[in-house]
Amino acid sequence: MTQPIRVRMAPSPTGDLHVGNARTALCNYLMARRLGGAFILRVEDTDAQRSDASHEEGIYEGLRWLGLDWDEGPNVGGPFGPYRQSERQDIHGEAVQQLLATERAYYDYTTAEERAAEREQQRAEGQPQRYSGMGRNFTAAEIAERKAAGVVPAVRFRADPKPVRFDDIVLGTIRAGPDEVDDFVIARGDGSALYNMAVVVDDEHMRISHVVRGKDHVSNTFRQVLLYEALGWTPPAFAHLPLVVNRRRQKFSSRDGAQWVGEYRTQGYLPEALVNFLIFLGWAPGDEREIFSLEELVREFRLERVNRADAVFDPQRLDHFNGVWIRRLDLDDLAKRAWTYASAGGLELRPDQRGYFRSALELEYERLSHLNRTAELMDFFFDDDLVPDMRQVRYRRHSAAETARALELVAGLVDATEPFDDPTLEARMRALASDLGWKAGDLFMPTRIAVTGRKATPPLFATMEVLGRQRCRERLQRALAGLAKLATA
Repeated sequence: MTQPIRVRMAPSPTGDLHVGNARTALCNYLMARRLGGAFILRVEDTDAQRSDASHEEGIYEGLRWLGLDWDEGPNVGGPFGPYRQSERQDIHGEAVQQLLATERAYYDYTTAEERAAEREQQRAEGQPQRYSGMGRNFTAAEIAERKAAGVVPAVRFRADPKPVRFDDIVLGTIRAGPDEVDDFVIARGDGSALYNMAVVVDDEHMRISHVVRGKDHVSNTFRQVLLYEALGWTPPAFAHLPLVVNRRRQKFSSRDGAQWVGEYRTQGYLPEALVNFLIFLGWAPGDEREIFSLEELVREFRLERVNRADAVFDPQRLDHFNGVWIRRLDLDDLAKRAWTYASAGGLELRPDQRGYFRSALELEYERLSHLNRTAELMDFFFDDDLVPDMRQVRYRRHSAAETARALELVAGLVDATEPFDDPTLEARMRALASDLGWKAGDLFMPTRIAVTGRKATPPLFATMEVLGRQRCRERLQRALAGLAKLATA
């Protein structure tokens, strides 16, 4: 195409950013950035009862978190505003009046009861439930009578009984038969445009070159193609992405996992991981690679590589991506992000503990699958009142009393070891186990429980180095007090 690439994301602010909309936004963003085009954000808020300013802000925040910045939109402006549909009603109305003037649309004075009766009859006869066009044929007298009765007309497009087709970048040529598109409503009784009318007008006025959206919009596209034709406008190129479904090949819903991008953020997913996962919902790079940064995707993404088949949302694969990206992050970057989750998770962190936090995280990040688990994994590093439960030790080869005597020697070793670091502690502890005639593991496990309160931790001596001499000493003393009670029980 010779015109500049202009794509848009057009969410309704009836909820925060949905994962399906996020996938659509990502594809539009990647296309715009690769081809040097513009990515436009347009808020479709014509459903006044369900639209909410907080949801609109939630959409902005979700896109920002994913790293998807936009070139034009309600909060940044641009040459083709306004960018909220509710502020464009006059523009929509002009197009509706043009269709009425050319008799491509008409005022429909049928009542809700008449339309319901028609649908009921069609249902009883096993026919498709489509509007018959009865309102086309009312006489002037019948219209006057209905006006007098207070019937408020809708505006319907006058659909000719002919096939409709369009060429789709993803799905190929798609056709609808002459009976598949009825006289659809394009404006309400109050004159406000409905979805299909508003979208066509806004895409035309904003010079959208490509409409990239979900496959569930195909039926709308037939109607929109007819509107473009009736208004004398050239339609944009269309690309319909595969639907996102669960493992049962049913529409993805809240029963299958979180639906809003904000929920994934709360659950400790990295935006890099979610972006990496979302792009694989229908797209493939053509080789075995699966880890892509946003910058790499800008270079690699092509609509022509989007699959036609529905895309299965696999939470386990998302978890895999999250673990990979956690371990790919620079440790300082990871520590900065994890600090926020740790604080939210209940750890009482002081500003002067950032270095200590980073050192502890360096030991734990291999086991960290989601950032919201940071506090759970690392709380023993920050619990100054930790009292180890020495009942966790299995006293098989060595009794509680023998273990207490061994830990007294460990406490002395902690006081005397210099430097207090991983390799020196390991060498001294192995030597102590040898002197005692114990297997190393029989000494290391009660020591681990004593200084951490847990049986499963990062490597013991690296953990002791990070905890520091003072914390290890205090916890060993508490462990010995607990062992004294066990020995006399």
